Formats: sequence, C-alpha cells, structure tokens
Amino acid sequence: MVHKMKKLKNFLLLAIIFIAFSSCEKQKNTKKSDNQLAAISLRQEWFPYAGYAGELMAVNETAEKNGLVITLESGSDNIDPIKLVTSGANDFGVASADRILTANEKGADLVAIGVINHNSPTCFIAKKDNNILSPKDFQGKTVGILTGTNTEYVYKALKKKLNLDETSIKEIEIPFDLGTFISGAYDVRPAFIYDETVSLDMQGIDYSVIEPKDFGISFLGTVYFTTKKTIEERPEIVQAFVNSMAEGWDLAIKKPEKAITYLKTYDNSIDEKRELASFKKGIDYFKGKDNLVLSSDISSWNSMANILKDLDVLKKFDISQSVNNTFINQYHSK
Repeated sequence: MVHKMKKLKNFLLLAIIFIAFSSCEKQKNTKKSDNQLAAISLRQEWFPYAGYAGELMAVNETAEKNGLVITLESGSDNIDPIKLVTSGANDFGVASADRILTANEKGADLVAIGVINHNSPTCFIAKKDNNILSPKDFQGKTVGILTGTNTEYVYKALKKKLNLDETSIKEIEIPFDLGTFISGAYDVRPAFIYDETVSLDMQGIDYSVIEPKDFGISFLGTVYFTTKKTIEERPEIVQAFVNSMAEGWDLAIKKPEKAITYLKTYDNSIDEKRELASFKKGIDYFKGKDNLVLSSDISSWNSMANILKDLDVLKKFDISQSVNNTFINQYHSK
C-alpha cells in the first residue's frame, strides 16, 4: 500500500510538472503570437521624392510598434495605385483626393482614411519676365497641360470660375521634364509648389507662382486610401496603418534631415540636397488641418466635390461613402 502511495505521489508530481511546463510553453507561444507583425503594402503614386518622407519614417521607425511591417512600393507615371488597391495587389495606396471620388463614381468602393496634403500643392509657374501673375494673364498665352495628373481638374476649375476666354489660350501637352519650359516653348505650366520650383531655384531661374487657392479654388491634395472591404474586415490593421503614418509624418516634420536620409537609402538615385530643400519648402503642406497631420474636414471635401460637380466630372457626393475620418480622429484623440 505504501509503495502504491509513493507511486501515486510521484505520478501526481510528474503530472503537475508537465502541466506547469505546458502552461509556460503556451504562454511563450502566446507571447510570440502577440508580437507577430502583420505585413502590409502601401503603393505610392509617384517616383521616390520628398513626398515619401513621412512614409519612410513610418516604415523605419513607427510601424513595428504598431504591429506592422510595411512594404512601401514606388509609383510612376504608368502605375495606377487605384487599380492595384482595388485588385488587392496592395493593401493601401496614395492618390489625389479627386481621383478617389471619380473612381467611386464608377463603382470602385474606395475610402480615403487620411489626407496627406490638406491644401493641394498644385500651382502654376511662369518665367518672371513674362509678367504672368494671375490666371487672367493666361489669356493670350500658351499653357502647358499635363492631362490625367492631379493638376488637370484644378486648371479646368480655374478657367471656369474666372470665366477665362479659352479661345485666347493655346493649350499644349507637355512632358514632366522642365526643359521645354526653361527653353520657352510655352509660357505657363502646372507644377507642385515644392517640386518644380526647387529645380528652378537650383538653376537660378526667376519665376512667378500662381496659387489656385488665392483665386477661390480649394482642392485637397493626396490621400491615403483603402477598400471598404479592408475597413470592414480588418479595422485594427487600418488603425495601425493610420497610426504609423501619422506618427511618421509628425516625426518627418520635426526631423526633415533624417527623413530624407531614409529616402536616400530607399532610392540611392535621388539628389539628397534637392529633396531636402523640397521637403522643407513643402512642410506646411504636410501638417494637416489645424496642424493635425492627415486631418481634414467635411467642408473641404464638400468644396472640392462641388467643384468637380460643376465641371461635370462628378454627379453626386456622399462623404460617408468615400471618406472615413474615424481612424485619424482616434489617433489625435490619444
């Protein structure tokens, strides 16, 4: 009997040790699972430039603490982030706000979740000695056009709002390169206020800048977007993404040099000095509404939508179907 009791005690002891060991292993495995990072991809709209600053800060410094590994994929003049996100090839994308609305008009089911440029950086430039200081001065001149870019609707809106005499304006399609502008092949061209202007500064070329907002045309710029399906099925991932991007932009604005160093590492072909000058020139365009990065308001969206409707580009606009500020508001409420 004593022998049997000893065997039972030994068996119970071994069982307790086994259960304790299993429990520890389970805790270890759970911890490992909790720390597992979710891999997502973000598709940019354009080639690597200063506008990647916040995203690269996020990729390198803020994504991991939000539980993400973010692959940032570059864009180009023949890559469409809207098609890639819609198809599921990328989880998130960057595109101009007007393109999200026009895509949804065609049934795309996309949602803007953060506004990178609360004020569009689209402007128009002319050589200073041409004395072109307002859109009215476009009349009688040759204007370069970049059809299909973020500048197209802004230009059309200016013409309509100011009732410009279109018959007096000669419009020609132009390349992205500034060479033909510098050579005088045309008088006015669309630009981003912190991009082409920097190139002209570096070459010592004097120029005038016409900003649409000074003439009553207010457009939102680029936005982060995803699909409705992603928001419905993975809201925690969307929140983590928005947190990562917002923190990335906050850091980039505070540390421009570091952000551009990450850009140089990402794409060694960029001119680090030029892109740093570009980002510093454009910092105000990345600060968001009321200096809250990625923030926007209903009135700004409605204003832009009304302009697009006036151009017969958009038939209707329901902000609840195309914009979700919940995630960025959650970030700023912390």
